Amino acid sequence: MVVGAPLVVLLAPEGRLACREPYLTEAQPDGGWELTICGRPRLFAMPGGGSDAPGWIVLRDDHGAVRGVSALAMLQLYGTAGGQTEWTTRSVSRSMVFDLPLDPARGRIERWWDERIWRLRALANLTPSDEDLQ
Repeated sequence: MVVGAPLVVLLAPEGRLACREPYLTEAQPDGGWELTICGRPRLFAMPGGGSDAPGWIVLRDDHGAVRGVSALAMLQLYGTAGGQTEWTTRSVSRSMVFDLPLDPARGRIERWWDERIWRLRALANLTPSDEDLQ
């Protein structure tokens, strides 16, 4: 079991966090960080119900590495709840939607490792959620 844990982290797929068709992208004013709002695929959806889909808020650093993920119950909540996105030197947040720390990696190895951990957390549904803030 101990040997398998590093292998799981090593092979953690980017999966749905890759977000090839983002719902919305929002960059920090100075361009150092970027939020990508991505829908999660559903087996069935009514026509016109795409914004009712659950999603991810993915925070990436200036190297494109995942530095944080928050689950979103419905994509449309991002645009209707909480007002504007607030960028500070330590965090990025939107009231009642998400709050993620701006935690830059201290090197390539930490960036690589942390990205895989966020991938695993997302796959296991162990990320913060907008429902936690309400």
